[in-house]
Formats: sequence, structure tokens, C-alpha cells
Amino acid sequence: MIYKNAVGRRVTIPFHGSRVLHPKVVKSILRDADLTPESLNKLL
Repeated sequence: MIYKNAVGRRVTIPFHGSRVLHPKVVKSILRDADLTPESLNKLL
């Protein structure tokens, strides 16, 4: 999946079925997408 934020920055988010992403991977994705955990919760 590819996430694109308001300024056009793109981040690839891995999708592996029922596997849970490692917390460091999630943190890296959030950093690359310029998101905070709180803003992610608002999007969900």
C-alpha cells in the first residue's frame, strides 16, 4: 500500500496478511510519513 500525505510525500506500507508489523517498522513508517501516533489514530 502507498500512503500519500497532503504535501505529496509518499511512503510504502508493507502488507503481509495477518502478520503484525514490528513496532520499529511502524515507527519508521510514521516518521517517513511525517505522522505522529496520535494523528494516525485520528485517521483510523
